[in-house]
Parts: sequence; structure tokens; C-alpha cells
Amino acid sequence: MKDLIHKITRTFWKVENKIAFYPTLIALGGILFGLIMVVVEQYGVSGFLIETMPVLVIKDVETARIILSSLIAGLISVLVFSFSMVMIILNQASTNFSPRLLPGLISNKKHQSILGIHLAGIFYCLITLISIQPTDTGYQLPGFSVLIAIVFITTSLAAFIYFIHSISQSIQVDYILKSTFKSAKNRMEFLIELENNDYSEESKKALADYDSWHDYYVPQSGYVQNINTDRLLKLAKEANTQIRVIPTKNTFLLAGLPIFKSKQSLDEDQAKEFLNHFLIDSSEAMGENYSLAFQLITEIAIKAMSPGINDPGTALTCIDYLTELLAMRMNKSDHLYFGEEQEAIIEVNIIPFKKLLYVILAPFRAYCSHDIVIVTKLLRMCEYLLYQDCVNQSFHDAILEETGHLIDDAKRKLENSQDLEILNKKQAFFDKKRTD
Repeated sequence: MKDLIHKITRTFWKVENKIAFYPTLIALGGILFGLIMVVVEQYGVSGFLIETMPVLVIKDVETARIILSSLIAGLISVLVFSFSMVMIILNQASTNFSPRLLPGLISNKKHQSILGIHLAGIFYCLITLISIQPTDTGYQLPGFSVLIAIVFITTSLAAFIYFIHSISQSIQVDYILKSTFKSAKNRMEFLIELENNDYSEESKKALADYDSWHDYYVPQSGYVQNINTDRLLKLAKEANTQIRVIPTKNTFLLAGLPIFKSKQSLDEDQAKEFLNHFLIDSSEAMGENYSLAFQLITEIAIKAMSPGINDPGTALTCIDYLTELLAMRMNKSDHLYFGEEQEAIIEVNIIPFKKLLYVILAPFRAYCSHDIVIVTKLLRMCEYLLYQDCVNQSFHDAILEETGHLIDDAKRKLENSQDLEILNKKQAFFDKKRTD
């Protein structure tokens, strides 16, 4: 029974972000509602409305058929146009910004729901049209159901108008940056709040001394998309052990490599139970991984600086968002613990601040160090970060180290004396910070 529940849960995790998931559910709802209305019509609801509110009921069979046929054709046209727009937007986002945007656009619940409304309307109208059947006295006319179909098309058109507005907005770079920033900010706020749990130093030290622990291996290659820490915590308590998750989220893990270590040896069934709560998939997911948001914003900035796009304004905006996110990241340590009653039981590996800063600035150094405006903006970002409070002094050391690399690369590519003078002044400032 547990294996079945795990399979259902893992399948739900995998298909939830697929573009067809919510449209399929809503379409099934439209089919079910259509069948319910067929049953309701058999109890004479249309006849009752004809006697009480005749203006609301279609009384002519041919009129009802024409209306339903027109609604079906119109909804199919709207559906095809909507899907075409989605494909165009996905292609444009991939070309102009980054392919990493595609999972986020595909998994947009609002857009999926609108496509589902169109499908539900089509199936409902089909079922209503089929239910018009000959009887001994003429035709069984579902007049009330036709009225509901008109309400369906009205709702569908309103949803389509909203869809046009939303899809055109979602491809704007400002909207993409803002939504990506908000997602990363919310995730980091949640993780910083978790650090308020005052776990004992003994349990933290025990998790750090994991060299002799037992390795357990991932059965398949893929990205580590999600980790069910609540269930892992419960299982670790039952097994009276501590565990350390080795790869960071969204790391591509090859089959046969260890995915976690356990202080105590686990039998085959226990190990399988633990592994069931790691979601390994062939794609990356940003919702649970703030570091992917850093990479996405960086990629948008680098793409904006490419000769084909040549949009330094977007790159400068990206640096502003990166500055605020990095300032928030400095309030979080390089460790992530989960536990109970001041005892840390699980440590999930996360990307250290120093490595995160390097991953962000290395592409800028490679592709933008010839642009004094971008270089100056990055140095201002580092200067701002040095004035921010942080949980570890090594964060400031990492910032000073990266500024040195950035200035060195810029000096090798810039020849203008005024640009070099600006760099020398910035270098003198950071050199003074190193000695303070």
C-alpha cells in the first residue's frame, strides 16, 4: 500500500507542471458536468423552466443545434489560437531570454486553467448536442443545458481576453525578472526562517562528520527536483539515524552515485523507503531552488549583452535584482538543517555563497568585462554587499576576491584611459577594504 501511495505521489509531482495536466482535469470536469446535466434534463428541469421562466429556455430544436454547433466551432478556434500563442511565446522566450524560462511558462496555472476552460466548454457542448434525441412526440430538447452552454462560451471568451493580456505580459522581460526575483525571495525568506530553529551544536557537528557514514545510491540519472524533508525526517527518527543529502537541488545526478549518507546502516526496505522521497526527473524546477533563479537572471543579463540583442539596459536591471537577492542570501548560512527538539537530524547540501557569487560573476567577466558601464555596475553591487550584515565573515572575503578578478579581467580588455582611471579608483577602494 505504501509503495502505491509513493508511486501516486511521485507521479503527481512529475505531471503537475506539465502543460496538459490542469487542462485535462478541467476537461474531465466539463465532461462530468455535461453527463450530470443529461441526467438532470431527464427529470424535466427544462419543462419546469418553460412554465416559470420561458425567456431563459431555447424551445426550437434547430435553433438549439445551430447554437451548439456554432459554440463548438468557435471554442475549437479559440483553443487552437490559444495553443498557437503559447507555442510562439515559448519559442520567443527561449530565443530572446533563456531556455530555462520554458518550465515556468509551461507550468503557469492560470494559462493551463484557461486552456482547460476551453476544452471543458467543447466537451460540454458536444454532450449536450448528442443528448438531443428523437422521442415519440418530437425531440427531447435540453433547453436549460443549451442556456448553460451559452454561459460556458461567455466564460470562455472572458478567459480568452484575460489570456491575451496575461500571455503578452508574461513575455516582457520586466515581468519575467520580477516573478523570478519574487520566487527566489520567497524561498530564501522561508529558508532563513528555518534557521531560527536553535539546533544543538553537537547534532550539527555530528552531521559534519560524515566521512564514515553509509552511502545510498540513486537508481536513475536525472535532476534532483524535490526532496520530501518531512517524510525523510520521520523516517530518520524511526531508524534512529541522521542523514546528509549530498547533491544540491537541480544537480544532475548520474545513476550509481550516492544521493544521501546515513549515520546508521539501513536495510534494503528502509533504504528504498528513503529513496522514494527524492524526486528525480529529466528537467529542472525553479520553485524549490532559489539558486536556479540566480542563474536564470544572470543568463538573461548575458543574453541581453549579446550582439544579436544588444540590450545593456536589461543587463543593468538584472544586476539590480541580483544585488538585492545576494544581500538577502548573506543573511543565510551555507548550511540547511531539519530536525526536532533542538536536534538537527537532516542536513541538505546547498550551494555555498562563495560558489554562488562565482557562478554569477564568472559569465559577466567572460562576456561583459569589455563594457565599463556593466563592470562599474557590478563593482557597485559588490560595494553595496560589503556594507550589508552577513552571518559569516567569509562572505565579505569572497566578495573582495571576486572584485579582484573582475577588475583584473576588465583591465585586460579596456584601453581607454578614463575607463582605466575608474577601475583604479575602485581597486583602491577594495584594496583598502581588504586591509581594514
